[in-house]
Amino acid sequence: MHRNLILFIVAAFLLIPASSALYVEEPDFYTGIASAGVKDITNGLYGDVIFATDYGISIYTANGTWYSVNPRHPGETAYGEFVHLDAMVTAIALDAGGYLWIGYPNGLQVGDETGYRIISDQAFLKNRNINCITRWGDEMWIATGRAGLHRYHDGNWTWYKPFGPEGLECHTVVSMAVDAASDALVIGSEKEGIQVIKNRSGEICFEQVAYHGEPVRGISDVRINPFGGVYLFNHTTVLGYTPDGEVVPVLGAGNLSAFPVTINDLAATPGGMLLVASTNGIYGWNGSSVTLHVTSGDGIRSNAVKKLFVDASGRCWFVVPRNVGYIPLIAGSPSLDLSAVSTQTPEVLETTLPRTPAPEVTPGESQEVLENAWASLVGWFGSVVGRVSGE
Repeated sequence: MHRNLILFIVAAFLLIPASSALYVEEPDFYTGIASAGVKDITNGLYGDVIFATDYGISIYTANGTWYSVNPRHPGETAYGEFVHLDAMVTAIALDAGGYLWIGYPNGLQVGDETGYRIISDQAFLKNRNINCITRWGDEMWIATGRAGLHRYHDGNWTWYKPFGPEGLECHTVVSMAVDAASDALVIGSEKEGIQVIKNRSGEICFEQVAYHGEPVRGISDVRINPFGGVYLFNHTTVLGYTPDGEVVPVLGAGNLSAFPVTINDLAATPGGMLLVASTNGIYGWNGSSVTLHVTSGDGIRSNAVKKLFVDASGRCWFVVPRNVGYIPLIAGSPSLDLSAVSTQTPEVLETTLPRTPAPEVTPGESQEVLENAWASLVGWFGSVVGRVSGE
């Protein structure tokens, strides 16, 4: 009877589809992503997702296959053929015409109808180290080294130097995001806080973003809120820049867990959930509480989540040490589809299903195996409940 019960429990585990929802890719230049050293991610034109890595560009196609290009392995892409300036790709973006802009530590490549041209002359770029690239309407904005910002519009380049007359009060811009509701460009600097450009027509004017009457300091990173506004964050705090220019609190690291965690990145889902990459997995924040917590036990391989990106198909891409993967969103729901991810590999598979001929199991051994199987089953149910209710 014990053996029948054990076999029933094992069968119950086997009926759970193994990792059919969560997808994890180990770096492989020829069949997968070139490297887990992901620097930037953007949506492509053809249902694809484009990754800038420290070993070239990798593209995940709409049919679920990968291909990569870098200086040692050049090749044709859906966006034309180009020769890399460096294996390290620091930033990537598409302009209003659908052409690719590629940033490197030593210059910029810009696509057009004739191919790719290299921008490395100081007449255009005062520093060739590309920090980040953002499209703002029909303009491209490029942050370079400690040389402030560059703007490209209708064939013309403009340099906004640090502490120049336009009011850019920083040397190093590390992140940018456009507020879709107010059409403002929000800029995060390495050490000098957050600034905003509220109007790109006419003369450009940089304004400091303030919180409680004081300039926001100690925060460098900004991310888009698809419902309007921009998220501002550092390792401990998330603020919201609203379309009317106010700054409001969103959450602190202490809201995520009773134990210390560090915030590494943010991504908002189309359903309104804010996903937080941390040193303890991925948290889902619904505006007032944690409703989702995904850890290495759910299949993401590591709790140290470095980067998140929600693509145009609703997949939540995550980057952890040595791996890149995604979790699909449930159709019509703000939550992630973790239903098919087994959170625990039962020890029973090795102890109760030996190859023929099967040895005799003594009553004592049978009882121990049964207890182990029951503990695994209880653990699995607990993890399911935890994913539904949050921590």
